[in-house]
Amino acid sequence: MNGLGAVRLFLVGLVCGVPAQSWACAICGVPKSPATRGILPAVVLMLVLLGLVFGAFLRFFIRANRSKNQSGGLDGVRTSS
Repeated sequence: MNGLGAVRLFLVGLVCGVPAQSWACAICGVPKSPATRGILPAVVLMLVLLGLVFGAFLRFFIRANRSKNQSGGLDGVRTSS
């Protein structure tokens, strides 16, 4: 058996060896439990924060690209002499 086959066999064994209950998250598991009610606002807050950070990151690159296009790049810049 080559190295890739051994890795596949290991991963299949790992997935089959994990109990089915461990795949469910607290939000999907029991909707009316106190843990779910506590975690849901935290998950929503983290998704909002992630969206804000990703949006700011994207906006930075869009603005940098626009400013480079409007200034003409480095073509008109004189260095020495």
